[in-house]
Amino acid sequence: MTLRILLHSTFHHSTFHHSQELIPLNLCLAVCRFVLDNLVEEWDKFTASNNNPVVQSYYFMGSLIFDIILRILSNDGLKAVGSLLAVFFYLRFMLGSWFLAAVGMFEIFMSLPLAWLYFSYIFQIKYFSSLNTLCIFIVTAIGADDIFVFMDSYKQSAGMGPEVLKDLETRMSWVYRRSGSAMLLTSATTCLAFLTTLFSPIAGTRSFGVFAAFVILLDYVLVMTLFCTSVVIYHDRFETKKWCCNCSFWSKCDPTPTEKAIEDYQNGVELKTDPISRFFKEKFGPFMLNARNRIIIGVVLIAWIIVAAIFSSKLEPTTTAEQFLDDDHPLQIGATILTENFPQTQEDRSSKVHFIWGLDEVDRAGVNQLLDPENVGTASFNSEFTFDAQCQTAILSACDMLASDPDLKEFILLRDGSRSIDCFVQELGAFNVDNNANCLDVRIGDWQDEDWQVSSDNLTTTMEAFVSKRACEPDGQSVRNYYQNIMGWDGSGLRYAGISIESSILNERRVLAEDTVRVHYDKFIQVAEKFDENVGKACKTKTIMTDLDQKFVFMNNQRIYRTSAVSSSMIGVLVSFVVIFIATRKLHLAFFATVSIFSVLISVIGAVTIAGWTLGVIEAILFGILAGFSVDYVIHLAHAYSHAEGDVEERVMAAYAEMGTSVFSGMLTSVVASIPLFFCTLTFFAKFGTFLCLTILFSWIFANLGFMGLLATFKISMDRKCL
Repeated sequence: MTLRILLHSTFHHSTFHHSQELIPLNLCLAVCRFVLDNLVEEWDKFTASNNNPVVQSYYFMGSLIFDIILRILSNDGLKAVGSLLAVFFYLRFMLGSWFLAAVGMFEIFMSLPLAWLYFSYIFQIKYFSSLNTLCIFIVTAIGADDIFVFMDSYKQSAGMGPEVLKDLETRMSWVYRRSGSAMLLTSATTCLAFLTTLFSPIAGTRSFGVFAAFVILLDYVLVMTLFCTSVVIYHDRFETKKWCCNCSFWSKCDPTPTEKAIEDYQNGVELKTDPISRFFKEKFGPFMLNARNRIIIGVVLIAWIIVAAIFSSKLEPTTTAEQFLDDDHPLQIGATILTENFPQTQEDRSSKVHFIWGLDEVDRAGVNQLLDPENVGTASFNSEFTFDAQCQTAILSACDMLASDPDLKEFILLRDGSRSIDCFVQELGAFNVDNNANCLDVRIGDWQDEDWQVSSDNLTTTMEAFVSKRACEPDGQSVRNYYQNIMGWDGSGLRYAGISIESSILNERRVLAEDTVRVHYDKFIQVAEKFDENVGKACKTKTIMTDLDQKFVFMNNQRIYRTSAVSSSMIGVLVSFVVIFIATRKLHLAFFATVSIFSVLISVIGAVTIAGWTLGVIEAILFGILAGFSVDYVIHLAHAYSHAEGDVEERVMAAYAEMGTSVFSGMLTSVVASIPLFFCTLTFFAKFGTFLCLTILFSWIFANLGFMGLLATFKISMDRKCL
């Protein structure tokens, strides 16, 4: 293993150069652990910005990456726990009960293992994506919102009069219907929005979408069952007892809260409301009904949408490698310097690109990685492949072309002054001419003046002896082992043959931007097409170009992430429109809600573009699930508006009075939960925190100011048929 010391030298505040020192360390695992426990802290001090005013040092050691990442995960995990604790205490503050807050957090967390049970065992989905861990933050935000909706309905039921307060059963039935329909609508829309990820060809994205849908669905079920039951217990045992920590649960409340509520109603006692509810009912609602205020708000929102749309159109694909850690982390700085400031050298372990004849395209019929992650398709051999003299000659010519073509100079790694090309046909030809030929004889090439091609009749005998000899490579491996990826000898015949080259930029541990890799990919595709014209015809099979480190697969996935992000978002918006229209049966409600959701999408993308984000894999995944995050608040308000009575203004006031507190509390809970994630070292968590916060804030703004403003402005009667 190797320790890299990276130096960034500056003189008189001007950058001079980067340099690196490679220190070989022959360490066993125990010594590596000693380095981690005792030296990394000293290295961190050594690499501090104030350590040396002239030379800034960084370190990079591949064998320590995993352990350092585990330490970072532990620290970031504590921050994630902090965000969940913040949600718990806010629940306690809003609900006024430790019991309800504890049950609420329990049902939120229980939705995860139950979703896993349905996901893995009932539906037999075996692919569990690492993205699925994000569902804990998603369900925390949405689950807390559902709890607030349920409890607000419960509190409002106390002022509904004798018809609702006849007894606890009648009261809970009213609460169940009122809150259950609202939550069902939002949960169904959110689930369907997440299920739009099924249109993505990436198994990890589809796994995340399906798992998230299960989590949201089961959270709804638990709220309507477990949390509903806890509210009944709270009503019977805790609600009217003094002190927040009263634990005398063995005795019932006497009189019951329902009995006291109907008594207060009959005596004309006004139902007590919390400050947030009074604000939305007495201040915010009248504010939005003022035409001048709506004009000002409309101008501001439209101006912002225009700005956001302009910046959204400027969002570009990332041109640098995807970062795993924060920009300021020494390990990330070292990795970035190695990637961007040092070209690949012969000391680096590079990825090989293979040109193969004798194979067909992988048969992917019946492949479904969600159900069988190991099944990626079946490799098949081309029955027409013939490794005769004509084919051998064509492959040798292809090797010579790779070694001499000036257009390929920047694409193939140089080792000891020569392009690094593995061509077993060269060694086979020299061996066939002289069984004692050495590597120098192979390179000199005098054997090419002889009849070096192996005839079909002698192929088996020659290959049996050839594969056991030592290959012309530094590690002293046998021909069979060294050329196993490009020489398909199965003991009785040669199933495929090929050539491999070492890429000048690709590395099994190096992640490069899609645009950088695509230049090399396109060039090698051109080479493969050129080979088809001669080698393909001679060997009677098409040229297959691939790399076994899956760098080209990752490059293609980056493009798929980008394109699927746009399509998933648009499908999510369309799904939201359909669900809202079916639920309300009012075209103008569905249209205004869709405008609000689309505005959130544009706003979030525009905001992160302004913040300097580019469209990489992380961003594409987040944008793909954006619609699923954006629907809750606008649907709650639309549902409340459609079920209210009276004219437009009365419905607007009723919607704010009924859902204003729930929507605000849900927004505040999600924002509070996202703040600790801002400070995570892992880039994915930090970006997810930013994304969650922006999405929730814009969703609240456009639901309360945009959607409700449109309803108040256009004053379309609910009695009017809008079909």
